[in-house]
Amino acid sequence: MRARQQRSKSEDGTEKKEKSGDAKRAKHRALYILERSDRTERELREKLEKNYVPEAVEEAIAYVKEYHYIDDRRYAVNYLNTRGRVKSSRQVEQELLYKKGISKEVLEEARREAEPQDESGQIRRWMEKKKIHPETADRDELRRFYLFLMRRGFRSEDILREIRSRDMENEY
Repeated sequence: MRARQQRSKSEDGTEKKEKSGDAKRAKHRALYILERSDRTERELREKLEKNYVPEAVEEAIAYVKEYHYIDDRRYAVNYLNTRGRVKSSRQVEQELLYKKGISKEVLEEARREAEPQDESGQIRRWMEKKKIHPETADRDELRRFYLFLMRRGFRSEDILREIRSRDMENEY
């Protein structure tokens, strides 16, 4: 089902698109979008606003909220649990706040519900995956690995603690 846009001819003969005001179509489109993957309210709203007037968008959002098809708290908990395995919790939280449009209050609730992430374990897994051995790695290799993890949102002290602890384990 494609989003429907009405086309009309302007005075100069060119065709122009107008946003559809049909709330029923907006509801169907919202359900279609949510069939594919879970979305936040903001993401769904942005998609619907491309093709429908604000009144139809509001009605569609209210409809899917009524049946709990969109739930930002549930989305945030799932996102924290799945993405938190790869990225640091701080980076995942920033994505939820700024990219996904989750409010700080909802994020706080989700953080309490989500499984706690072991960041030192994540750093160790990255070390294994990237085949970094602190006892044999040269300074440049460790620097690149450190920067790699910093870009993923891990804290400096956590990274250094893991590198030093791995180095100490192998000395004894």
